Amino acid sequence: MTAALKAERLAPKFGRRVRHIDGRLFDAGGEWIVLDAYYRRLIADGDLVSAIPPKSRRPKKGTQA
Repeated sequence: MTAALKAERLAPKFGRRVRHIDGRLFDAGGEWIVLDAYYRRLIADGDLVSAIPPKSRRPKKGTQA
């Protein structure tokens, strides 16, 4: 039986610079990542945390901006 990989939005903990496995830096606002052993280790070490996706800045219909 194989484990299913799931995607999660992750961001570096405040004040940290974290690299992807290919060497690119993580976006400070967070990125959608498929969790594998590399990213799970960064979460366990406290380098990456769950990030809330940014909300749309458009005003709701019928309200003034």
